[in-house]
Amino acid sequence: MVKSFFILLTCFLLQDEIPFKPADEFQVDINLRFKEKPSQYGSNTYNTSGERMDNSKGQQSFLSVKISSLKIREDEIRISVIRPDKREIFKKKTEGLSEFNFDMGFVADLKSEGGEFVILFISPDKKKIRKIVLSITPTGIFSVNGKWHGQF
Repeated sequence: MVKSFFILLTCFLLQDEIPFKPADEFQVDINLRFKEKPSQYGSNTYNTSGERMDNSKGQQSFLSVKISSLKIREDEIRISVIRPDKREIFKKKTEGLSEFNFDMGFVADLKSEGGEFVILFISPDKKKIRKIVLSITPTGIFSVNGKWHGQF
């Protein structure tokens, strides 16, 4: 009884796993540039010692990604990019789409927060059918679908 329960549970959990889009159907290019990082505090904010807290953090490395050489299958009608906090930052129909860009953020923040950006390919019946996963570990390793793609 217990054994059959675990088999059913395993089958159920494996059903929800979205497969990766094959690596030969896309290319990931990174664009690393320096950008002024704004302060997290509002203007005219001071600490208890009287020092300003609203100064900018200066120029920091900022990561943008370009997905190109994109091969769209017939059952992929929409693309959606989801941030680590589960917010959608990009959504587009795939018709005529061969490349697209989106910002991931400041590298220092990505390393400290970790997480994954997930590019979902959606079918006409709104099912998530394939994905591309971009992640940065706290040690700065950048991976695409679990494979090393660089380090910051």
